[in-house]
Amino acid sequence: MVNFVEWASGIYRVVDDIGKQGEEYASYLVLGDEKIAIIDLPSRSIGKEIISFVKKADRDPSEIRYLILTHTHPDHWAGIDSMKKIKPQVWLHESGVDALKEGKKYILEKQFPFPSKFSLAMKSSLFSKIGKIKEEFIHPFEKSETIDLGGEELILQNSGGHSVDSILIQAYRGGCTFIGDEGNIYPDQGAAFYIDGTGSSEKRMKLLELVGKLKTEVICPAHQSPVPRPVELYIQNLTFEHKHTKDTIYDLVVSAGEAKAFYVAEEYQRILGFSWETPFKELGVAETTVTAFLKELEKEGKVHYETHTKRWSIL
Repeated sequence: MVNFVEWASGIYRVVDDIGKQGEEYASYLVLGDEKIAIIDLPSRSIGKEIISFVKKADRDPSEIRYLILTHTHPDHWAGIDSMKKIKPQVWLHESGVDALKEGKKYILEKQFPFPSKFSLAMKSSLFSKIGKIKEEFIHPFEKSETIDLGGEELILQNSGGHSVDSILIQAYRGGCTFIGDEGNIYPDQGAAFYIDGTGSSEKRMKLLELVGKLKTEVICPAHQSPVPRPVELYIQNLTFEHKHTKDTIYDLVVSAGEAKAFYVAEEYQRILGFSWETPFKELGVAETTVTAFLKELEKEGKVHYETHTKRWSIL
C-alpha cells in the first residue's frame, strides 16, 4: 500500500513496500503553486498513486512538470514509465544521462555488471521494464540549477559522494533538503558503509559539511524516514560514522594488511546475503567502498597502492 505523509507544507513523502534490510524506497512530491515536481520515482505503482493523489488535490496531472533524479541507480527511476502520458522534464546531473538514454542495457553493462543477485533480479523484476528515455525529455545540468514551481524553489547541486551523478536538492519554502542515498541505505545494518555508503569519501565529507551549514528544517533521505530538527544531530552521526569507518579501514591495513579490510567487507556482504559494489566505475568512482576510503587515505599520504603487486600498504 502506498502511503503519503506531508513533512512540510506541500511536500509529501511517498512510500510503497519496505525492503528486506529495513530500507524504504521513497519518492517525494513537491506541490508548488503553479507547477509540481517529483523527486525520484522508484516504482510504477508509486507513480500511478501520485497521479491519483494530484487529482484528488484538485490539481491537473499535467502540472507535474518535473521529475528530478537524485542519481540514476534504477531504484530511483524504475517507475518512470508511469509518467509516459504526462511526459515531465527529467532533471539530473549530466554524468547520468547515458543511463537514461540506454535504459536497462546501460544498467546491466555499466552500473551493475557483476554477477550479483541484484543484476540477476534485474532480468525478471519490474526493473527489467525500464526503457530508454527520449533525449528531448532529458534536462541535464553541470553544477547547480534552480527550478521555480511558483511559490517554491528547488535548488539542485551536484554532490558526487554516493555516486558521480548524485545531487542535493533544497526546497526553499518548505525547508527540506533531499539527500538521496547520501544517508545510510540500510539503516538497521551497521555494515551499511561497507556496502555502498560512498562512491567518493572525500566528496561525501564535503557534502556532509555543506548540509550541516544549511538552514533546513527536515532532512529527506531516499531510504529512511525524514529527519526533522535537530538535523544537526543526524549530520553529526553520519559524519562520525564516515570518519570512524575510514579510521577502521586504516587500522585494519596497519595491523593486518589490505586483505583483512576487504575480508571484513566481504563478510558483511555475506551476512547480508548479497554482493554489492559501487557503480559508475567507468566515471572514475572506486570499485568498492573500501577502495574509496583507501584512495582518500592515499591522498592524505597514509597508504600507497603498489602497482607491481596490486596491493595497498601503509607509508
